[in-house]
Amino acid sequence: MKDLFKNGFLLGLGAALYGKEKLDDLVKGMIEKGIVSQSEANSLVTDFLKRGEEKSESWNQQYQEMVQSQLKDLGFVAWEEIHNIQSQLLLLQQEIVQLKNNQTNEEQK
Repeated sequence: MKDLFKNGFLLGLGAALYGKEKLDDLVKGMIEKGIVSQSEANSLVTDFLKRGEEKSESWNQQYQEMVQSQLKDLGFVAWEEIHNIQSQLLLLQQEIVQLKNNQTNEEQK
């Protein structure tokens, strides 16, 4: 499972690097042909990179939700759920001790 996540991450990273290289090549070609100025090209690259980061964050969120769903389907639980159950168990143990103490006190009367 760990290798699957690692490979998915590396695939995404490779795609991002390939995309940036292609973008740089495209912008250089546009500058050489006089289609855009250097400042316009810089603005274009900045805009594309910003959009790419936003999309990447969205994809990362979707990927994380998908992984969590898959893990839940496989029977894994979140740490929050474990801590919640531990807290409930502790409360139940305290209640049992209290009930035993009450019972002992009543028997001694």
